[in-house]
Amino acid sequence: MTPPQEENHSAIRVDAPEHGAEVAVDEEGKIDLGGVLHKHATMVDVSVGKLVTTDFTLGPPPDGVSGWASSWKTRLRPPELGENLVCTRAEREPKRHARVLRSITVVDNIPPSNVAGLTVGDITAYSAKVTWAAATDNYGLAGYEIRVDGGAPHRTNSGTRSYTITGLSPETEHTVSVVAVDLAGNKSPTPATATFRTAQKPPEPVGLEFDPGEGGALATWHPDPAYDVTYRAFLDGSLYEEFSLKQYCEDTAGNPADPCTADSVVKYPIEPLEALTSHTFRVDAIGEDGTKVRDFGGEFITSAVEPTVPEAVTQQVTSEGSQCAAQGGDFYVAPSLRGDVPVPAGATQVFEGCYTAADATCIEDNLPLDEDKKLDCDDDVTDMLKEVAPPGKGPAIDSLSGTTGGATTQFVPGAAVQTVAWCAESACALLLAPPTVAVEAAAGAAATSAVATFVVVTIAGIVIGIALGVLWAILFPTPIAIGGLLEYPIHHDDDLTTFDNWHLDEGDWYNSLKAYAQVITTTKEVTDRDNLPFAWDDSEDANLKRIIDTACTAQRGTQGIAACDDDVVVYVPGGTNYRRAPMKETGTHIVEAMGNGSYPQPPGRSKWFYPGRSERGQAAEAAGYDRNWYDNNPRFQPNVCNGRVAKTCDEFPFWGTDQAVDLSGLVASLKPVPNSESLPQAHDLSAFYGKCKVKDTDKFIVLPIKPWVEANGPSFGFRINPGGTDVCMQPKAIP
Repeated sequence: MTPPQEENHSAIRVDAPEHGAEVAVDEEGKIDLGGVLHKHATMVDVSVGKLVTTDFTLGPPPDGVSGWASSWKTRLRPPELGENLVCTRAEREPKRHARVLRSITVVDNIPPSNVAGLTVGDITAYSAKVTWAAATDNYGLAGYEIRVDGGAPHRTNSGTRSYTITGLSPETEHTVSVVAVDLAGNKSPTPATATFRTAQKPPEPVGLEFDPGEGGALATWHPDPAYDVTYRAFLDGSLYEEFSLKQYCEDTAGNPADPCTADSVVKYPIEPLEALTSHTFRVDAIGEDGTKVRDFGGEFITSAVEPTVPEAVTQQVTSEGSQCAAQGGDFYVAPSLRGDVPVPAGATQVFEGCYTAADATCIEDNLPLDEDKKLDCDDDVTDMLKEVAPPGKGPAIDSLSGTTGGATTQFVPGAAVQTVAWCAESACALLLAPPTVAVEAAAGAAATSAVATFVVVTIAGIVIGIALGVLWAILFPTPIAIGGLLEYPIHHDDDLTTFDNWHLDEGDWYNSLKAYAQVITTTKEVTDRDNLPFAWDDSEDANLKRIIDTACTAQRGTQGIAACDDDVVVYVPGGTNYRRAPMKETGTHIVEAMGNGSYPQPPGRSKWFYPGRSERGQAAEAAGYDRNWYDNNPRFQPNVCNGRVAKTCDEFPFWGTDQAVDLSGLVASLKPVPNSESLPQAHDLSAFYGKCKVKDTDKFIVLPIKPWVEANGPSFGFRINPGGTDVCMQPKAIP
């Protein structure tokens, strides 16, 4: 191999591009390369960065070059914009190559097309949804930029062509504009614009009021005891339930009213419902002779689940992360971490949050990532990753003690950083973000890759302080293995942020340990924050490990004891829901149904640790059951809910799962609980599904912890991902 050189070689000549030239991609996002080949040489390949081609077009040599056999040319799409190294190789003698190296700067001066098909729909008094058709670009789109009434821009990624405008006032005029932004940062020449007017404020329902939440609504009305004996409730035109006058009747103090008078209030929970859905609700009051004496009704919309990470943050990170990789950036820092991540000395800012490092050779040589690969890496980027890793390189368990970033509702889990390899063909940047933001960005990759060349190559990515994916060998030089969770030397009193032996290169129990650490960490932090009467002891510590073992075994679908698998979401019920609404008896019911802190009885109930979501309870309905199956089906009579007064019949597993009723082969556990606890649990589950991205038919783990419920600890949910854990449903502080 001859030494690399920028000048032409006696075996091959590169006529275009010239060394140091600025080369613009054409309408197809490609550049032309060409030259002349010696008559005794054979073309081998041409590479731009990591992109290699052997597709050449050979032709006659130019006039006046008698010693040359032919001309050569090729076209290719550069893997990234900015500085690129072009390498052209030819073989003159067997196994003897000639190589010409050229450094060029690739630019894209062609803006994306104008956005077409901009429409405004779903207009309410307070919001509207904007949609548009896909724009095109010669090199690739980073996303779209939306402005409302000329205000600050909102960014979406290339796969998201809708935006919901909120916070508007009734009967007001607004203008929205949308432009496409390409990977070079160019924008559409002419913004697409549309105007709209918000709707009137909806009228208040007559005789009936609704208080909607994420998972249902509370309907209230005043009874007429002189005529009302029973009520028939209809939801969306179908009979929902028939109940007596006093079943849901309360006095002015909120206590069960007996007798139910005209001054009382009927408070009827409508649940479970899906978040952000509209419904009609009608009530027929039935007299003593069985005929209808009056009716009243109205409409309501359930609340949207507030995302753990604001949609605007996820869209900005995915869009700018793609743009950073395309422009040759080595790493991109999410907005909430800017100022917390130490940018290596000598790094150059490409644009805000996007940097090239003075030395990123080791990382660059090993991207795209292979999570099974061991890598001994040392450059400026890996030094930065080590610096932001937690002390002791223990797992970056999601914490409640974080700070608020640029978006006021964003939750930032301390200094924990998780990175994702964000790649376009062979050009990659490391996307650094808090664990929850990184997981949301990875989840949005599918939409992005559907319309562009960008994909998340490794969702596990590089995880700081947890397993570091391909960089395990850097932070965890001494792997260890364990035989099971109960034998592992970890205890509730350990400092789980500085525990050194979390690598578990050969261990099967890593995910179980992450679940254990997250439960311990969250319960301790909430206890300290809210001054709860709760503390772990050795007995409860052992119970927690046993419950996790049993739940993970159910998740794996195996016999005996098994460890949890990757990418599973966990719901921990509490004595209150995550918003601190009381549900003590409901939480206690879940605990008792699952063994009261020990093993479930009968043992077949262990499968209930791992139910699957079923939207609207459709799995049970498809099997022929309605939501009042315990009252309406003779097969389940008698049961503990018969004759209940001012009580709701609670069931576990939940109605909205694929193990409700007896679908799993065991009749669901029933227990009367206060009417006031119906909606808190419904809101809890709806928020859990929404915040933790539990889709229809997805399974999830339920971890009932008896002393946590007894202490009125709040529910919370977290996801175990390949890199660690993130608290996707964070418990609110006590008001």
